[in-house]
Amino acid sequence: MPGLRREDFVVREDGVPHEVKYLWQESDLPLTVVLLADVSGSEYQFIEQHRQTVLQFLSQVLSPGDRAALVSVERQQRLVTDLTNSMETLRTGVEVLGQESAAILGDPCAGKRERLLLFTTIFKPCGGTALWNGVYFAAKFKLRPSSGRKAILLLTDGWDTGSDHGLVDAIESAQSADAMVYSIRYTDRNLNAAFPNELRKAKRNLERIAWETGGLAFEGEAEKVPGIFKSIETALRNEYVIGYPVTPASHEHRYHKLTVTVTRPGLTVRARNGYYAQ
Repeated sequence: MPGLRREDFVVREDGVPHEVKYLWQESDLPLTVVLLADVSGSEYQFIEQHRQTVLQFLSQVLSPGDRAALVSVERQQRLVTDLTNSMETLRTGVEVLGQESAAILGDPCAGKRERLLLFTTIFKPCGGTALWNGVYFAAKFKLRPSSGRKAILLLTDGWDTGSDHGLVDAIESAQSADAMVYSIRYTDRNLNAAFPNELRKAKRNLERIAWETGGLAFEGEAEKVPGIFKSIETALRNEYVIGYPVTPASHEHRYHKLTVTVTRPGLTVRARNGYYAQ
């Protein structure tokens, strides 16, 4: 919503209120976006739909000064197309999505993730969908070094079946890169019936990573995709930037929780939930 003033915002860091000293809106910063498509077995029937969705995003949202990369996830996370502002290069990557043998992005899954089972620590092997590995390495290696507004768009059912990095790692990596995570969820009806608990949890995980990074989670209904992209573009290009004085505690090398609210009735703020002091 345009027209808000700094007096309308209330910022708390680790529960302590801070006076908002600066407030401005920026609509002309370039976007850097990683488009991450799940091409694993559970999403195989949606690969063509993923291709069309990515192409639609490129044509509807990206401007000449923006950059995008294309990442696929199955047993490993792969960099199909590196960050570029060339629509031709990106479209070439889209054409081979799900068929490529692109280079692995980051470290290959090695089955190192621990999990507790009956009070015994075991290691979770690599499965068919290294989703959180993909988010983790995309944020770390592609978005963290970039400037401007940054985002990751996930096309997936949200079901990670084998990553060395878990959901919390993915969230922290995105937060460290100042990147918002958006998701469009595509689910197979038969798989949903066979694994209802797993896919309900997967949906909650997509909602959580979006909420904790300031993004949004959507359902993948084809007729709604143009409106979804409009919402994402509006959010990315019309943010408020808030500045407030930091305290010595703000420099402590840890995660600092932020809450941002507004005093005007009827408005809801969507903002990242915190930051890591460098």
